[in-house]
Amino acid sequence: MSRIRQDEPCPNLNFSRAMYFWDTNAENSICLTYLHNFLPVDMEIVSWSPTLVIYRNLLTPRQASEFLDFIEKRDMVMQKTSDNGKSIETTHRRANGSFIDHGATEVTSEVHNWVQKRIPALNFTNAELFSALSYLPGGHYSVHYDYLSYRSEKEHDWWMKNMRNRIGTLIFVLKTAEKGGGTVFPSIGTTIRINPRDAFFWFNAQADEEKEMLADHGGCPIYEGRKVITTLWVRAKNQPILPMAPTGSPIHASWLIPTFSSAIDPKLRSQSPVE
Repeated sequence: MSRIRQDEPCPNLNFSRAMYFWDTNAENSICLTYLHNFLPVDMEIVSWSPTLVIYRNLLTPRQASEFLDFIEKRDMVMQKTSDNGKSIETTHRRANGSFIDHGATEVTSEVHNWVQKRIPALNFTNAELFSALSYLPGGHYSVHYDYLSYRSEKEHDWWMKNMRNRIGTLIFVLKTAEKGGGTVFPSIGTTIRINPRDAFFWFNAQADEEKEMLADHGGCPIYEGRKVITTLWVRAKNQPILPMAPTGSPIHASWLIPTFSSAIDPKLRSQSPVE
């Protein structure tokens, strides 16, 4: 049965700072707060393996408002999907969008730096441009993978040649629709529908950079209102998690928690933190 993440984070639970009580094999979601450089981050683990996590109130109200205003002033065009690195017209995706450089404005630069400081387990320097998307009624994106597949190396674009594949996806929610608009993860068995300012993340690949087959997802149709999100596709180059996490299985969500991964002896980094 599909589990739907409602707007309220972890009902009846407080974010926990007692890290040693985590059950990393638990099926139920866990809420926690970690501190990094004195910055608190509220994190909800929806799935430990494969990883699916929600960052509650990751953006400040001002950041979310200014980013949304900036997006709404831009020319948004009907988006295409990628087939072996090439953009093609398709009915599988219905959304207007625009690509935005990390340093395009003061707020985009601030958000990019803000996220890097709060999610230190990932290197966002090599992330693709912000991909802003606006979904109107009827807008949707059929189930797909963000991991890019090519028939041969000759088809690789600049990003693939220089930054390698999309290791993970971080989506910021700036505006939610009145009805519809969740993000479904069929293999995990859950649907995410969160508040503006929240963000959610998952891995598209395993530590050996092979495709994560459990990372299929899709944008549910909008029935009323409008949904606005912006995406950062995190590329594999210079990702500190990759040499630490075990290969041949999904990257475990515990690697995203700074106090967890940094406490592991370097000699043990080839082993799973949950073994």
